[in-house]
Amino acid sequence: MRNIFRNYSSEQTRSFYEGLSSGDNKRGIWGKERRFDPDKISTNVSVLKHFLPVVTRHLAASDKCLDLGCGTGGFLSLMAPLCKTITGADIVPSFVNECQAMIERKTLFIANVVLLEKDKLPFADGEFDKIIMVDTIHHLEEPRHTMSEVTRVLKPGGEILIFEPNKFNPLLAVIWILDKNEYGFWPLGTFNAYKKLLGDAFQVEQEEFNGVVIGPDDRFTVALADFLSNPANRLLGWLSPKMFIAARKVSGQSE
Repeated sequence: MRNIFRNYSSEQTRSFYEGLSSGDNKRGIWGKERRFDPDKISTNVSVLKHFLPVVTRHLAASDKCLDLGCGTGGFLSLMAPLCKTITGADIVPSFVNECQAMIERKTLFIANVVLLEKDKLPFADGEFDKIIMVDTIHHLEEPRHTMSEVTRVLKPGGEILIFEPNKFNPLLAVIWILDKNEYGFWPLGTFNAYKKLLGDAFQVEQEEFNGVVIGPDDRFTVALADFLSNPANRLLGWLSPKMFIAARKVSGQSE
């Protein structure tokens, strides 16, 4: 599967999203206006219903957090009031610039954002209490290397919070098989695949299907995601658009 659906390199991913920001790359319902506007994300009904309550249960006022793959900062702005400090990090310069502008516009004094340029994360060992990754892992050129870095910069006993697409959702499967930028989704996209990627460095504490949709966000799509992810519909939950995993770093693990 990995040989067929190869991840884009970091340079290709950076170039793709830079083109998306400038308007050179078009993506229809998955484009910048629908999916990467930070103000739109932070007020999105689905995000407020399915993302915010989940992270609220895991973040504490004393936490130093990292939003790895923060994009333009829509999720970061929602998490900032929940923790002590939050750092956004991304490889796409235009996203980092837009996130910085959003931080300044909303006067999020406890937030900052950094541009990632090398394989090694520019943070100290054990620097963060919580690391949040929203739709990030399946875009990584070398997922195992990056997760090793994530393990390094997370404190022993700290948590990683992961939101990733569920490849058993038929709409995602149809759309993303046509989108080479999303090919990294195919070798992953299941709980078992992500737990295997986390390895012995983490103890998975929670895994559940999730109904958050960022774009498209029309009423039908949102209502369908709400229905599928409703705990009352257990037989259909596996069709939800997202998966959520919370895992705690095992004490003594440094890399």
